[in-house]
Amino acid sequence: MGCGDGLERCPWALGAPGTLADHDDAWGTPAGSAREHFASLTLELVDSGLARWSQSARHGSWYLHMAGLDPARVALLDEDDVEDLLVNPELIRNRAKIEAVIHNAGVCQDWDLSRWLDIVEEAQIPEPEAPPENALDLPSSSEASRRLSQILRTRGIVLVGPVTAHRWLQRIGRAPGHVAGCFRAGALG
Repeated sequence: MGCGDGLERCPWALGAPGTLADHDDAWGTPAGSAREHFASLTLELVDSGLARWSQSARHGSWYLHMAGLDPARVALLDEDDVEDLLVNPELIRNRAKIEAVIHNAGVCQDWDLSRWLDIVEEAQIPEPEAPPENALDLPSSSEASRRLSQILRTRGIVLVGPVTAHRWLQRIGRAPGHVAGCFRAGALG
């Protein structure tokens, strides 16, 4: 889709507040640190089950109100913190998701980048294929995301099923997440 700034973007890039920034700056960008892997997985976990892209404008609030999405700091949050987060209108106020993020932070707070990369390798995640021509051809899950979800569960990560695992792979650029012609697809491929 051609936009006013002359760039071609995926059709959903202008779909909701915050989506353009997420599309242009984050979606499909490789994670370069353990913290970035945790943060990317967290954003997909908290967005799961909701209208796609409807929550992009809230992503900054997760960083702001959940210790910068630094797993070592998030793991320190307690029940009082959970109660405070549940009344924060800037966040998705879902106890199961908030508690899952804190739990997952405790599980992976000592993981380094190589540990995250080993998990991706163990799940046999292939190199990303060429972007599809049509957004409808972007799958919601894959055989690889099913393996990845299972491996994450065996490591203690919770609330990350195959769809969330696939969205995480798309967010970190390990699965196609942009369509052909999008300036981001060209920049990443």
